[in-house]
Formats: sequence, C-alpha cells, structure tokens
Amino acid sequence: MQMVTKSGTWVVDSKPWVWLSKPGPSLLEALYPTATYLHKLIAALAIVGILTGLARASFYLPDNPVPITLQGFGVLMAGGVLGWRWGLVSILIYYFLGMSGVPVFKDGSGGWAYTSAGVTGGYLIGFIASTWLVGYLSQRGWNRRSLWTMVLGMLVVYVPGLLWLQFGDYGWPADGELFSAGMYPYIPGDLVKAMLAATVVGLGWRIVDKRKNN
Repeated sequence: MQMVTKSGTWVVDSKPWVWLSKPGPSLLEALYPTATYLHKLIAALAIVGILTGLARASFYLPDNPVPITLQGFGVLMAGGVLGWRWGLVSILIYYFLGMSGVPVFKDGSGGWAYTSAGVTGGYLIGFIASTWLVGYLSQRGWNRRSLWTMVLGMLVVYVPGLLWLQFGDYGWPADGELFSAGMYPYIPGDLVKAMLAATVVGLGWRIVDKRKNN
C-alpha cells in the first residue's frame, strides 16, 4: 500500500498482495546491515531490560486494579525497531520470564498466578499481539507511517485484554462497565505512547534515508 498525492489530495494506492510479500528489513537491520544473530539477540534482551524498567513507572486510577504503565511504549518499540521476528523473541522472553516468577512486571510482580489469574493477564497477551503487528506492518511498507502503525499496535492490546475481563471472574469491572473501566481511561495515555514511539522510530528511518542519500 502506498500513499500518493494527486492535485493536493491523498490517494491510497492499494496492493493487497504486499501483506503476503517477503518482509523488508527491520529498523535495526536497516541501521546495522551487518548485524548478526548474536547482535539481534542482544538487542532483543536489551528490549526485555527496557520493558522491565518501564514497568516500574506505573500508577493506578481510583478503583481500578489495572495500572497505567510505560510498558506499552516499550512494546511498540520492540516491534518498530526489531521487526516482527526479533520483536516476538523479545516480548516472549519477557512474558515467560514473568510467568516463571522473575519480577519483570509492574511493581516487580510476576509468577504463574499473575499471568493466568490476574486482571492484567489479557493485556499481557495483547503485548505479544501488538509487538507482532507493529513489526509485521513496519516491515511491509508502514515504516513511513509509523503513527498509524503504533496506534493500531496499541489498539490491538485491548482485544485480548477486554475478552479476558469479559469471560474471566475477577470481580472487576462491574457489569456494563467493560469499556468504560477497562479501555477508555487508558486511551489518552496510549495515544501519547504511540506518538512517542512513532517519533523515535520515524527518526530512526530518517537516519536510514539520510545514509542512502549520501
């Protein structure tokens, strides 16, 4: 899919098969074409460390057990920088470390019960889906439309998150408050995270473009 302009208006030049085409390089690969598997693994582990640190930056809204954290920014960066494959490696390492009891989640939380029986379990699964989607889109032409990619990445987190709350028995949210409690309060902050991630990733691709033009 391409965005072209005609007579001052934007027109979408759609090529549906691009979604099934061979992926282009991730931002990491474009910045460092000689990066080896070891380098990419180190980058993935660095993202795990960043996610762990961002999880500590959290606070709660009144009467709401799901915290607002900066993890979402790290999730978007994982896909936007590493691409779908290595982004998934990083987020899965993070998820399974937390599941095994390593204190990588918010406030140093972790463990099987936290991931399988807590109110945030669905959102954590959403992190995995988001990383894949952002990486997938970024490697198939959406790296120049980073904001839309990041917004879609944030929105997809809510799908398993809300389904988890809808069909689980957690005593929250109250009947009829699924969206008003489990989604709407988080949208403003998530939009800010999406804009920050889009800015950082966009700057990275500008560096790539500048190198090509020199």
